[in-house]
Amino acid sequence: MWLLSLAVLLLLYVGSQINSLVFLLAGILAPLPVLIVGYGRGPRGALLLALAAALAVFSLKPGWETVWANLGFGSLLLLGVILSVIQHRGIPPPRAIFFAVAALSVAALLILLGQAVLTGVSPMVVLAQRSSEIMAMARQVLGAAAGEGQPLVPGVPQESLEAWVRRLLPGLVITNTGLVAWLNVVLARQFAFVMGWRKPEPPLYQWTAPEWLIFVALGSGFLLLIPVGAVRFASLNLLMVLALLYFCQGVAVVAAWFQRLALPRLMRLVGYPLLFLNPVFFLIITLGLMDLWLDFRRLHQPRDA
Repeated sequence: MWLLSLAVLLLLYVGSQINSLVFLLAGILAPLPVLIVGYGRGPRGALLLALAAALAVFSLKPGWETVWANLGFGSLLLLGVILSVIQHRGIPPPRAIFFAVAALSVAALLILLGQAVLTGVSPMVVLAQRSSEIMAMARQVLGAAAGEGQPLVPGVPQESLEAWVRRLLPGLVITNTGLVAWLNVVLARQFAFVMGWRKPEPPLYQWTAPEWLIFVALGSGFLLLIPVGAVRFASLNLLMVLALLYFCQGVAVVAAWFQRLALPRLMRLVGYPLLFLNPVFFLIITLGLMDLWLDFRRLHQPRDA
């Protein structure tokens, strides 16, 4: 299993350098082999797998350029290791995801500041470079869909889009990391259960966001009314993170309905990816918010009810 997981990681990496679809797949599922090994062999096996994959990538072209160019892939491997270590200590998956995302966010900030110090430029310049790299990766993934020389978003100039990405980059990084961590934890739990490595755990569809977060969301919404650019963008970043939490709660509601209706696995495999599409994505966020008051899953009612 360890060697097979290493082979999958290397195939994902090599394929991501050739094909844009594999690049997208690697950006989503790279932590999964590390998590699976963590379930089967423990955190030490997960750490050794991540180190072996990182050394294999570095050996292709040793040098700092390789390190900087593959920070994203390395952060995904680190995400798998952190999740493995935290879950091995018995911490529930929602908290494990929260701690892992927080740790990676702090690491990303330290890397950004370190890169600014090493290159002798301000952090804002490095932030601008990162936003340009994100736009380039988005164009690489979209490929022919956007067209050469065409804007990624119709009607929005590329300069304006890059400016928005630069200001919303913290929220984008946190939400993307959270979605990737959540998806990989769900898949790894299912794999470990099928393989008989773990006893059945409490289903994730019973998870709910803390009720007090709604006041943070309302406060962030009111901050958008303040005519100060920095305050508005800070509140937008916070709203993006909160939207991710309520999206996960909305998916939990849908998963509970799937379970209650006993839908076949094939229908679930088709249904879950549809939740990430626009505009269904925003409907699921609304469903997660409404669950606070309507309690669709009956989690807060007495057992006799």
